Amino acid sequence: MLSTNTLAFACSFLLSFGFGVRILPNENGSLPLLDSYDYIIVGAGIGGLVVANRLSEDASVSVLVIESGDLDDRAEDISIPGNIGLEDPRRYEVKLEMAPQEFLDGETRVFTQGKAVGGSTIVNGLVWTRGSVADFDAWEHLGNPGWGWMGLLPYFRKSENYSKPISNKSIQDASMTARSVISEHGHHGPVEVGYPNYFYNQSHNFLNGIQKLGIPLNEDPNSGNATGACMVPSSMSAKNQSRSDARTAYLDSALERPNLHLITGHTVTHILYDKGGGKPSSSTYVPSVPSLNITGVEFATNETVDTITATCKKEVILAAGSIFSPVLLQISGIGPAKLLRSLGVDVAIDLPGVGSNLQDHPTLEPVYDYASPDVFSAWDIVGSTRDGVREEYLVNRTGPWTAPMVNAIALPALSWITDRVQEVLDDAADANCTLPSSYDAALREGYAAQQAELLSLLARTDTPAYEVMSTSWGQLAISAMQPFSRGTVLANSSSMFENSQPIIDPRFCSHPVDCELLLLGVEFNNRLIQTPPMAALKPRPPPGFSAEEARNKTALDETVRVYGTRNLRIVDAGVIPLVPGAHIQATIYAIGEKAADIIKNESWGTLPRVEPLPEEFQDRQPAASPEDSSKSGLLPLLKPGRRHGTTHSGREVR
Repeated sequence: MLSTNTLAFACSFLLSFGFGVRILPNENGSLPLLDSYDYIIVGAGIGGLVVANRLSEDASVSVLVIESGDLDDRAEDISIPGNIGLEDPRRYEVKLEMAPQEFLDGETRVFTQGKAVGGSTIVNGLVWTRGSVADFDAWEHLGNPGWGWMGLLPYFRKSENYSKPISNKSIQDASMTARSVISEHGHHGPVEVGYPNYFYNQSHNFLNGIQKLGIPLNEDPNSGNATGACMVPSSMSAKNQSRSDARTAYLDSALERPNLHLITGHTVTHILYDKGGGKPSSSTYVPSVPSLNITGVEFATNETVDTITATCKKEVILAAGSIFSPVLLQISGIGPAKLLRSLGVDVAIDLPGVGSNLQDHPTLEPVYDYASPDVFSAWDIVGSTRDGVREEYLVNRTGPWTAPMVNAIALPALSWITDRVQEVLDDAADANCTLPSSYDAALREGYAAQQAELLSLLARTDTPAYEVMSTSWGQLAISAMQPFSRGTVLANSSSMFENSQPIIDPRFCSHPVDCELLLLGVEFNNRLIQTPPMAALKPRPPPGFSAEEARNKTALDETVRVYGTRNLRIVDAGVIPLVPGAHIQATIYAIGEKAADIIKNESWGTLPRVEPLPEEFQDRQPAASPEDSSKSGLLPLLKPGRRHGTTHSGREVR
């Protein structure tokens, strides 16, 4: 093993690198690291880059970020919204295979995650939705003071630079008029949020058809009431009409900071610790749980080379995503004791919840082929047409290449799409949800508390039951927004490299109401394509997606410190107690911003650096300060229920 002493170089040497914070191997292959860092961050996705940026604002604080992927090349298939979905998946994505889904058809499914600096924000669909007030207030109800809507709103605003919809015929035709000032939004944050300069006509057919079915338009789905239909904002620059991702937002602006170091192409293999050293600073210290002092991490490029050790003075922060953060905890000895022993891993802390509470929005992706000859879609951008579209984009930043694959969405409340609301709620309450066999009494109690919140959310008219995403080529994808099913993420080996494919089992429809909601969505789609605006496109349902066929056969596709440790936190999608009824990238940016303030306040008493809320919010409950949150008992993450030890592992950014 290489020692940190042999790797240490002077800070002045680091300043000479052309990439600023990026640390590259020297001539003999070693990395010029410091002897020790204040903070080591594992993963350069949203959570990792947000926290790295904010902590390194203090020049006296040293921060090391370790990422297994690489910097993307900013090529057209990544940066241009119109190319989303057409990029080479081998470049910056990793395919993860799920376990066979026993509650569906016994088949496996594959989902992808970004593997690059910026994480999934390099390859996602750009959709920018927060969720509803009630989604986040439910987090607070589950025992997380300061993490409700009012506690997170300053951080939603802090992370974004929002540009209102352009006032042109595209917006007006869809009856979408923007308010001159939208106080719920931020206008000075790092992430650019805006709208394209082009909307496919099919998006207007979709919105007009939705209205024919009684679903209202929502001029701003991020105002705290998400329900309705809209031209959806995207994580893209309104001026430049290009992708805005975690790298451009939080890393590029910090490239010249000598105290922020980034290593790419290396995988963290273990979290290092010693026992003792006093109790955690949090008032929620549990005497019966060992107090681990985290000393650093080991990492390497692959399993055949010696590992490198980096040590920390203050904390290690896990931001490896909701799949790999729990796996890294498990192989480092923090997790369910039975699993760890089966892997031959020494148990440092027996935490049954690590890798439990896996949630995702189950999704169906039917494509209704538009047979009308005058339909122009993204699939028509080929040959000479592509050359013209490309030139229009590069010269004027206009035309179809400015449009992401999803222009328009609908987020219906349950009562808007069925008159069987009480029946569905009764089914959700009475159905036997088959929880994982590894769930102990505390995890089951936590799930019962979650279920009560989910039932409340489904009964509301300001939170959606599901989402319908409309693409230009006819896909009307349906996602259940309040999933009741729960799954697990488990290491399959004591080696991180052998865990490139861990055991991922979301257990889709282990609670049958999730499938019932998707079937309601299919039936809604079939009503939608029969409305005059949609019928004009001459949509043809795919096999298996007529109303009768769908009924018979469905193919589915507050400190964040780890319990029992003094200085190990998680800042990624895995801390979410209940997935909000939205795409989650906006939420993870806000979590990262809030977590950074919590860490700063605990470490050196720095007060939150957020803009005060506008006057109209002053009569509402104020956001809890990071000091208040640190007393809330949020140890590995936000509490999913009312007992210690229940941890969450949700999906990464869609």
